[in-house]
Amino acid sequence: MNILFIGGAGFIGSNLVKRFISNENHSIFILEPEFANISRLRDYNLTIFRNPLSDINEVKNILLTNKIEVVVHLVSTLIPGSTYDDYVNEFKNVIFPSIELMEFCANEDIKFVYFSSGGTIYGNRTTVQPYMETDSMEPISYYGWSKQMMENSILFKNRTEKLKYLIVRPSSNPYGHGQNLFGKQGLVAVAIGKIIEKKTIEVWGDGSAIRDYIYIEDLSDAFYQLINKDICNVTINIGSGRGYSVNDVLAFLKIISKVDFKIEYKNARPVDVSNVVLNIDSMRHLVDVNLTPMLDGILSFYNESIRE
Repeated sequence: MNILFIGGAGFIGSNLVKRFISNENHSIFILEPEFANISRLRDYNLTIFRNPLSDINEVKNILLTNKIEVVVHLVSTLIPGSTYDDYVNEFKNVIFPSIELMEFCANEDIKFVYFSSGGTIYGNRTTVQPYMETDSMEPISYYGWSKQMMENSILFKNRTEKLKYLIVRPSSNPYGHGQNLFGKQGLVAVAIGKIIEKKTIEVWGDGSAIRDYIYIEDLSDAFYQLINKDICNVTINIGSGRGYSVNDVLAFLKIISKVDFKIEYKNARPVDVSNVVLNIDSMRHLVDVNLTPMLDGILSFYNESIRE
């Protein structure tokens, strides 16, 4: 297949690309704006276009010229703590051009694959009952709202123009190779970065918030199988199906690192959901992935990080 990854140079995208590059039957194309860091892709055999998604006419030309069969949409400028102004920018530069792209894909019979968010799109509830794909979408952040708008647009284009799609809702916390240790997202990566720098780890809330964590190679493998099997017109959770609290993860890291690092608990943020565990029955029915145990995954990521 000829596959275009929009936003394929990031942490998740580069790992997905690595998995597809291993199969010579696929030709991989990447779309990233000029300012994007593409260093994660430097060793891969692929074609990179340096254009913003908002330049939709050029994107359409890329699709036609390279006979793209699958578009994988990964791009987002938001994080759970983003503001309304950030959302307005996202709507202008990502959401609206994406809707136009969906229409084009429908007309050209190109499959549209969207990476949503299993961590924010369902919203908040006090129980740890796993979220199913059929549960209602009730996001409480602009980030989650943007994901809901994209999903609803995809479903609308499927109903009205027969857009062929796949919506993937990955775990809220994928972690592993290529993740930025010194950024603002990803508890495991940020905590490892703080340990390396010998700094205090900051936690929003009391550390009881539960998330579904998945090792990035497991996520990549599951996604690869979904694409290869040409799974269409469904929404799929991709996660571990198990929940760990922030305090659990930090306890794992104390065991692994043998460092008694300091933790500073700060006031909880209203945009953060308290519990997110994904029901992965659909994923297990469609793909065969041996999920990496949490402790093993963190150990591998930590050892790799301190060697670099």
